[in-house]
Amino acid sequence: MPISQDHRLAFDIQGYLHLRAALTDTEIAEYRTWVDNAAQTDVHALNVDEPERLKSHINRPVSRVIDADPRFACFLDHPAVEPLLAEFLGAEYRHIDNDLYFTHPGFDGGVWHRGVQAHPSGHVMDGEFVCPMVKVFYCLTDVGPDEGAFVVVPGSHKAVFEIDMDRCDLPGQKIFDDVRAGDVIVFDEGLLHNGRPNPSTKTRQTIIMNLGRQDAGPWPGYAPKPETLAAVSPRQRAILTNATPVWAEPDLLPAG
Repeated sequence: MPISQDHRLAFDIQGYLHLRAALTDTEIAEYRTWVDNAAQTDVHALNVDEPERLKSHINRPVSRVIDADPRFACFLDHPAVEPLLAEFLGAEYRHIDNDLYFTHPGFDGGVWHRGVQAHPSGHVMDGEFVCPMVKVFYCLTDVGPDEGAFVVVPGSHKAVFEIDMDRCDLPGQKIFDDVRAGDVIVFDEGLLHNGRPNPSTKTRQTIIMNLGRQDAGPWPGYAPKPETLAAVSPRQRAILTNATPVWAEPDLLPAG
């Protein structure tokens, strides 16, 4: 199903989309039970076959959450986002990594970063998106001011000037402090992004899926287990089956 021209234009200009109420109340209630169970995962036992994985994982509280519970594979091709991912990455997009991510009370804030290089084209060539990497945040909690909000710099996926990323606040930043449980944020990983400090008593809960183009490999340590591949749907199995063994940023666009 093609996406709307408004979504296409907004993603091109901003580098992100904020999809409000993309998940139903029924879905949210079900997913929260999954999250409560997954949060109890012994990550050392999950990675007992390859302990080195732990060094490249976030585990706040669980990286490779699809391996912890294959039901989380539904977020690879959720109908609220699959048409967008097909538009921005191509119909045969692939998995890069996946995490269950909590921003706990007292979190000091993260550092500005991006997953792929910015490019003046905004990762559009000949009228088509050629994004190397797109991330999806499924928001399971409300997030208001001073509650550890996610923050981006809109348009920074096209930035050509150096940016002082040691600053907490950057010009033109967008703070997602008006989020409701069930919202979904989709963004180009060329976009500068960060997590704000969380001085509140609330924990922000996010299911994160990171996807790339057909030739994308998984981030080191995120290749799914064989039993996971056997447990998911054929479509999800295709997304999780990477032709390239490890992630490397593709040279999609000419320099300049």
